[in-house]
Amino acid sequence: MLQENPWLSLLDQAVSDDVLAHSRLRKLTGGQALFRRGENPDGLYIVLDGSLRISGTTREGQEAVLVFCEPGRWIGLVSGLDGGARMHDVLATSPSVVLQIAPADLEQLIAQHPSFGRLLLRVQCSQMRELLMGIETYSTHSLEQRFAGRLLALAAAFGDPAPDGALDIQLRLSQETLAQLLGTTRQRVNQLLKLWEQNGLIRQKYGRIRLLDQAQLKVLAQV
Repeated sequence: MLQENPWLSLLDQAVSDDVLAHSRLRKLTGGQALFRRGENPDGLYIVLDGSLRISGTTREGQEAVLVFCEPGRWIGLVSGLDGGARMHDVLATSPSVVLQIAPADLEQLIAQHPSFGRLLLRVQCSQMRELLMGIETYSTHSLEQRFAGRLLALAAAFGDPAPDGALDIQLRLSQETLAQLLGTTRQRVNQLLKLWEQNGLIRQKYGRIRLLDQAQLKVLAQV
């Protein structure tokens, strides 16, 4: 799995081997927290299997789901590098496996391998681009556009092709979770899902969503 990681594959084999030598595997059960907001950093993580959800909670107890992390995603890079407290909650949404690089090992790897330090900068830049694009989308796109774009992104990360050419998103996504992900109400999410199902764009079953017409969803998302 690590050899297929799009970032670690950029390193020379000797550097990649040293990264593995300074890492350890952690297994998480569904619903288990990897870390929570306010905790001291214990390094950075790479998702190897499963899925994790990054979210925040307001003082009133309202949760905002930011992103679902698929295998290959790096988590905790900011706190892992600056030593500050964790900014969000990260929970496994299914049985998952992550690779952990502890703070002391991270510092040693950066000191010994400049290429690894440059790689971390590239990963951080990639995540920053994603963040800025998300802010722009939220500010300039309608809810329908954002929803269609989110479904396409989730399908790209967690999609399982069906025999008829459709894509099944391999996550259980309640309407409440989708509302938190989009910053809207469950009622509005329900309205759009029903409309798209009537129009043959999607199909819902037991909390799963199947994309039947990706081309039309791309038109709606304007991508």
